[in-house]
Amino acid sequence: MSIWKLTPVDPSDPSWRASSYCGAVVVRATNERIARRTAARAFSIASRFPPRAGISPPPWLRPSLVRAESITSPLYAPDGGPEVLEPKL
Repeated sequence: MSIWKLTPVDPSDPSWRASSYCGAVVVRATNERIARRTAARAFSIASRFPPRAGISPPPWLRPSLVRAESITSPLYAPDGGPEVLEPKL
């Protein structure tokens, strides 16, 4: 597995109301798509967007709101399934 760092680009965007956390996240996953989905599952919350405003995907899934990069660090073991490694849940 790879280690991914997901970093919010603009935490002031209203889309972040749909997340319980809007800081940098480290995730173990096989690819970027799974890393984003893992973060979205961990932090997504129901939001109260105005009626008929449409439903947008969680901010963690949107490249315009979150930068994703594969990292190497001795702090994180690549062994195991997809998981949020930081922040500790």
